[in-house]
Order: sequence, then C-alpha cells, then structure tokens
Amino acid sequence: MSVSPWTLLAVVLYMAVVVVIGLVSTKRVNSMRDYLVAGDGFGRWIVSFGIVGAIVSGAGILGNAGSGYGTGYAMYVMTMGLSYLGLALAYFLLAKPMTVIAKKYPVYTLPDVLALRYGDSKAVRILSAFATAFGCLIYLVVQFVAISYVGTTIFGWSRELSLLVGGGIVVLYCIGGGIVAAMWTNFFQLLVLCAFVVYFAVHTVLEVGGLTALHEKLAAADPKLVEPWHDSGAFVWQNVLVYAIFVGLLAYAGVPHISTKFLTIKNLEVIRWIPLISCFLYLFAVAATWIGMAYRVQVEAGAARPVEEADAVLPTLMMDSFGPFVVGIMIAAVLAAVMSTTDSFMVLSGASVVRDIIKQGLGVQLTDRQEMFWSRVVSVVCMVIAGVIALNPPDFVLSLMAVAWGALAAMLGPVLYLGVRWRRATKEGAIASLIAGIAIGGVVALLNRTVFASDPILAPWNIAGIGVIVSYLALVIVSLMTKPQESRMFEHFPAARQRRAVASEGSA
Repeated sequence: MSVSPWTLLAVVLYMAVVVVIGLVSTKRVNSMRDYLVAGDGFGRWIVSFGIVGAIVSGAGILGNAGSGYGTGYAMYVMTMGLSYLGLALAYFLLAKPMTVIAKKYPVYTLPDVLALRYGDSKAVRILSAFATAFGCLIYLVVQFVAISYVGTTIFGWSRELSLLVGGGIVVLYCIGGGIVAAMWTNFFQLLVLCAFVVYFAVHTVLEVGGLTALHEKLAAADPKLVEPWHDSGAFVWQNVLVYAIFVGLLAYAGVPHISTKFLTIKNLEVIRWIPLISCFLYLFAVAATWIGMAYRVQVEAGAARPVEEADAVLPTLMMDSFGPFVVGIMIAAVLAAVMSTTDSFMVLSGASVVRDIIKQGLGVQLTDRQEMFWSRVVSVVCMVIAGVIALNPPDFVLSLMAVAWGALAAMLGPVLYLGVRWRRATKEGAIASLIAGIAIGGVVALLNRTVFASDPILAPWNIAGIGVIVSYLALVIVSLMTKPQESRMFEHFPAARQRRAVASEGSA
C-alpha cells in the first residue's frame, strides 16, 4: 500500500511536537517525586486533560468505533454507560484525601497510598503492586494492538514494524519525562483528539441522514444493534449490567492511571472544577461509537466496503473519505489517543515493580537516582513483553480493554475506595480483598479469555463485576472480624484532629 507524502508529513509533524514536549519535560525531572507525581503538581486544566486523556485511549477510540460497527450499543452500555457517574464519584471520594496525603507524605504510587492507609503493611504493598503491574501489562497489550491496527491498515506495515515504530516513539518522548511528559502530552493529544472525534462523528452521522435515520437503519439491519444488551451471547444483561454497575460505577478509579493522577493535583482549590471539566471531555468518547454505527449502515447499504476486522473501521473510513493531509492529521489523532494511555501505563508498570516490590516491599536499597533509572528500564521491558503478546490480537480491542479495566477495578478498587473513606477497614481485610480481587478479577478473567474462552467460568455473569463484589465483601467481613486499627492517613483530616482533641480533654 502506498502512502501519500502529505499523509506522512502530517504524522511526522505531529510526532515531532509530541517528542519535543517529552524532551522539554525531561528537564523538570530530577527525582522520583518529579518522575511519578510531578513535584508540586498541576492545575485544573492539566489534571482534567491528563486524566481523560488516559481514559480515552487509542483502544477506546478504535474499540468504540469497532464495537459500534459490530455490536451496536451493547458494549458501549457495558463499558461506558455508568462511567460518567463513576468518574464523578471517584473525584468525590478520592480526590481530596489523596491530594492532602500527597502533600504530607512521600506517596507517589497507588501501593504507596494503600501501604500508608493499612499500617505500612508490606503484604498490602506487594499485593497491590503485583495487581498494578499485572493490570498495566494487560492494558499495554491493548494499546499496542491499537497501534498495530493503525500501522497495518493505513501504512500497510507488518504488525511487527507497526509495534516497533509506535513503541519506539512512546519510549522516546516519555521515558525521560515520566508523569510530567505524560500529562503535558495528554493535554495536547486530547485537544487534537476531541477536534477529530467531533468532526468525524458529525460527518459520518450526517452521511447516513442524522441520528434518527442512523437508529432506524441500524434497527432495520439488525434490531439488537440499537438495544442496550442482547438476548444471548457475550452481551446478555448479566454481563452488561454487572460490569456497568460494579466496575463502571463503584470501582472506576481502581485503575491506577486515574487514581494516581489525584496525587498530582496542586492544591484543594484545583479540585473544584475538575469533575465538571473531566466529565465534559469524556463525552467525546461516545462519538466514536456513532462513527462505527454509521459505517455499519453504509456497509449494509452497499455504500462502503466491509472490513475483515471490526476494529479496522476507523482507519478504513479515514482512508476512503478524506484527502492525504487530512488523513495524516486524523491518523495522528488516533495515535494521540493510543499514546496518551500507553505513557501512563509504562510509567506505572516500572514504578510498581521497582519502587513498590523491589525497594519498599523486599527492602532492596536503592538511591533516588537508581530507583528512577531501573523504573525506566523495567518500563521498557514491560513494553517489549506487551508488544510481543500484541502480535496475536483479540476479535474486539474494546473487549480486551474491558477485561484489563475490570481486572484493575476488582483488584484495587475496593481497598482504595473503602480504605480512604471507611476508618474501620483493617490491613487483614485489605489483604483478603486484594487476594480475592486478584484471583477472580485478574486470574479467572484472564483464564476466561484464554483457556476457557469457549466455556467461560461463571458465564454469562461478568467476572470482573463478580470480582469487585467479592473483593468488597472480603474487605468488609474480614475487617469487622479483626481488631480496629489506627492509620496515619487520617491524621491530617479534621475529623481525626477533632477526635484527638476530645480524647485529650477527656484525659485531662
């Protein structure tokens, strides 16, 4: 396949901007605090764009278009139906306490937060670090699959070359700058992505006569495409609703690429407008589903060529609809979405292994510079492993992304949500919760995608949602069965100070 020089020029110019941002960010990174939480933190716009840029990933854009083409609304309802409320709830429950402790303690990662909350427990730290690394690896695979679709569909490259080029660019701009590079590039990339998705959605929906006509034609082609769930198969109501409620609503920020960004908030004043800004930006992810639906209508009418893989809809539509330079800009926008999430997981995977398992968990002595160096090395190793796994992609990118998100939510959501807001939670309860989440939401979910793919365990119930439920129950039940414990996390909050004052007056 020949690619126009104008297309290549647009992509190269875009990548040059991203790499320059990354290289400039490197100059601001002098310690692990800078590398992981950006020193004194960011203001509302960078935090809002950084969080949503990490959520609305390349897999999300390509996957939403692919799922709109292949499943209609069902996968959207499952993965995003309650996620707006879930994101707002996460801000309400987590943003303030995590901002406060980030200014009082050297907490740079989610395992840092959980260890502080649960009595500096090494077991909690190591289990949560394992869960983070495991979930990040799955998520990196998803992002590399998205990169491979762009390379193979647009440029006609092999999967190997696509992964090598895409991964190399991410390493080049992010490995030095850490979270600083990730947040600033997310800001730039989400601006490009929002413009792209809005324009493309409006264009494709108008091509089929508007939203009303889109839904009518979809229903005529296949009624289940406009239903929130299907009568049978992977999108029955048990699978869709259990995931939407327990993962999308009640454990949404269990994924570390959201929760750890609360540690980068500059001060409490910044939090006031972030939820509104973030939820508004998040709306743009919806539009990609309509793009896929509109393409399905065009295929059914014989006005567009069918695709062999649903997730190739967006690249195919771009190539068939627009001129070379515009295609280049649109390719850059899709790659922006991919890289805006890949960089976050790359930083998190390295930190969870080196900082949380090797240094803090196992007690290996590392200086700040050594920790930063080895975190970068492990990040690259994790990317290589993910790239190798991505050579054999799944049927739907969004379905694997749902597995990765669900695994992280089940493994880490309950211990974070209840831990931050429920003082009665104990380290024994946290350990039980982490083990339950890892076993069900992580291991069983992965087995259901591989060994038991033809006959999943507990089907048709969503295994990630079940993992969240069991993890919450384990935390509550075991905590109530064990002795209450004080936590340093609450020392800087008004309620804790008031209790200490009352106790001191009583003793006097």
